[in-house]
Amino acid sequence: MITNPMAARADARHLAAAWRRLEKGGLTVEVRQTEAPGHATELARAAVADGAELLIAHGGDGTAMDVATAIVGTERALGLLPAGTGNVLAANLGIRRGPRAAADIILRGRRRAIDIGRLETTTGARYFAVAAGAGFDAELMHRTASRHKRAFGVGAYVATALGLATGITRAMVRIETDGGVLEARAASVLVANCAGLIPFMPPLGDHISLDDGVLDVLVLDAATLPGAARIAWRLFLRRHGPELGITQLRARRVHVVADPDLPVQADGEACGRTPLTAEVVPKGLTVLVPGGV
Repeated sequence: MITNPMAARADARHLAAAWRRLEKGGLTVEVRQTEAPGHATELARAAVADGAELLIAHGGDGTAMDVATAIVGTERALGLLPAGTGNVLAANLGIRRGPRAAADIILRGRRRAIDIGRLETTTGARYFAVAAGAGFDAELMHRTASRHKRAFGVGAYVATALGLATGITRAMVRIETDGGVLEARAASVLVANCAGLIPFMPPLGDHISLDDGVLDVLVLDAATLPGAARIAWRLFLRRHGPELGITQLRARRVHVVADPDLPVQADGEACGRTPLTAEVVPKGLTVLVPGGV
């Protein structure tokens, strides 16, 4: 089990409760704590080299994918103990945040192979399970301090957004997919792997799933914070269209160039700037999920 003590909802008591539940259920669990960004991947690779059959991530979406990086394309499974700000991957998989409930899924859940995305930016390559984005969403991730996320949860992002109310950077973007090329002005380009992206918001569409073999691209255009709020409301209502500031594409591979270049995030973690390239890795990761999910 790899735990990120800096995760927004990390709690030593919850971690201990999950550990006891897992041990009582018959697992032998060794706990390792991250000490720096990227350390989770290093710890996960060491665990695999030592023969670990199951890796458990205790933290948010970023921690989960840092751990998952060590087992992409293998038969080893990932278990999730949600303790981050949004825990969006866990929510899409029907995994509840309570430590005992999540531990029970690890003990008695079924294995499910899901798609993941592989992202390349100016800082290199990494995987994502929820979404990668360039523009306003990434700016929020870059500017929101970890201590604020621990104190206020999702509200920390709202506070940061209010701080950006004086103006939103828009760029001319060129988006190349296996289906063609789109040139547009955008405040944000989201490359989604799953339907549920924002806590408390409905899914983007019933046709989107974690094992459909494609990525969903949302090109969002808004010049002000009120404009961004209107975009969010239209997403809530599932009202899409270029005339509404929302263009949706589907592709297996996406390449985005922006002028000016934009910050990039993947599963809530800042990771360089555009240009970016994202491609789907079909059923590249096995996770433990509740029965029926």
